[in-house]
Amino acid sequence: MSSTLLEVTRASHEEVERLERLVVKEFQAEPASTKEGLYRDHRVRLMIEQIMSTTHNLIGIYEDKDGSRKDEIAALGGKMGTGTGTNVFSAFYDRLKEIREYHRRHPAARAVDAGEEYELMFKEDPQLDFSGEV
Repeated sequence: MSSTLLEVTRASHEEVERLERLVVKEFQAEPASTKEGLYRDHRVRLMIEQIMSTTHNLIGIYEDKDGSRKDEIAALGGKMGTGTGTNVFSAFYDRLKEIREYHRRHPAARAVDAGEEYELMFKEDPQLDFSGEV
């Protein structure tokens, strides 16, 4: 489905929240050895870097330098860029029509829970580049 700016914002917030939960989950389990503790710390560092990257993108969206977020919110309210009147119902039904057309064209599309995907991605031992040189 077409990703609107508000949908991208929502998905980004969801991703940050999911990563925060994974960080908490990592710290709740006590590592069995020092090596496992180091791997855990590296996994957490990767998660935090992903959180920082996503929040940096969110800041750019919220700054709204090009005005696209404001326009999208106005379009949801039925206000078109140059029109003075509002037609909330026509905007709603236009959006509903787009959604129905998408699902008609892609009947096999389904919502995917990315939580398990994130856990698997960060459960692998991180690749550590260490040459041993000082």
